[in-house]
Formats: sequence, C-alpha cells, structure tokens
Amino acid sequence: MRSAKETGCFPYRSKLVCFMELSVDGEIHQLKDIGDKRKAYYNAIDGKSRILAVWPGNWRSDLFIIDDLSEYGASLNL
Repeated sequence: MRSAKETGCFPYRSKLVCFMELSVDGEIHQLKDIGDKRKAYYNAIDGKSRILAVWPGNWRSDLFIIDDLSEYGASLNL
C-alpha cells in the first residue's frame, strides 16, 4: 500500500479513482457518492475508519491509504 501524501499529486477529484472506507471492525465499503465520501471523512477524523483508494495506471493499479485527511477534505470542499 502506498501513501497518497507522498505522491505529492494524488488525484482526489479524479473520476477514475475508486475510494473505499475500511472500518475498524474490518468491513469495507465503496464510496460511491459525495455523501459517502463526506461520511467516511468524518469517520476517519474520529478514528472509526481509514480511507483507501485505487488509482488505476496504464499497466497496473495501485492501492493508496489516504493519509492526508486535510487534503482529502479540501477536495470535498469541507
């Protein structure tokens, strides 16, 4: 798993990136709309979950942990 913060240019607003929420009890849910993304943001801030994302590339897709919640929140206009 890679760090979104360390990329320096993670495409938070790209429609190609698939976001997921991993809860502390191990459940995983795809974040399908802005409401899901906002809820996951607040859960992550509260320590109830982590946000993950798959960023597809030409030859492979990489899994990222969204470890800069302020940048993620800014992408949602929060």
